Amino acid sequence: MHILVVEDDAGLARQIASALTEAGHDPIVVHDGEKALDKTKATPFDLIVLDIILPGIDGFEVLRHLRAHHLTSRVLMLTAVKDRVTGLQLGADDYLPKPFAMRELVARVTALGRRYPEEPVLKLRVGDLTLDLASHEVHRDIRNIHLSARELMLLKVLMREPGRVFTRTELCERVWEHPHEYDTKLVEVFIGRLRRKIGDPPLIHTVRHVGYTIRESS
Repeated sequence: MHILVVEDDAGLARQIASALTEAGHDPIVVHDGEKALDKTKATPFDLIVLDIILPGIDGFEVLRHLRAHHLTSRVLMLTAVKDRVTGLQLGADDYLPKPFAMRELVARVTALGRRYPEEPVLKLRVGDLTLDLASHEVHRDIRNIHLSARELMLLKVLMREPGRVFTRTELCERVWEHPHEYDTKLVEVFIGRLRRKIGDPPLIHTVRHVGYTIRESS
């Protein structure tokens, strides 16, 4: 993949670029947000590895700009754990908390490449349920569904990977920022709310002793 690495730590940026090159990718490195935006205007990238803490424009602002202008490059954010939900809400495809092992970064990049072999879409769809990533509007066929911010975030996580089974803990970590804000029973409450709002036939399914997945009923 053609990858833009946005990281102000020059040494870390070189290590990332070296690891990605060794894995068969084509990385380009910039060290601040403004240069990152200039690069994305001039060149289409399959994936952007984006740090949060940058001189000038930070990673969140870069991501807001990308999504506001409907640039559909996949984004892997390098972030503190406390910032992961903000990044995902703004449209990141995945996050990797610092510090990280380089092999884990390469594995995340590889997974994103498998997950989105073609240009990422701006509208998620499972059966007749759609979620517009730009407007955050949710529809079941022609019926508009009003969701709270937390319900929307939970649905987005599920719909990005239909058929994948998410554990309750994994959903907690992706939807709530701080461990003291949630427990696994809270996920059950929000799943119940989503099911009622989405309606029948059911799309969110419980996998006993594991967690939840979204898919069309077989």
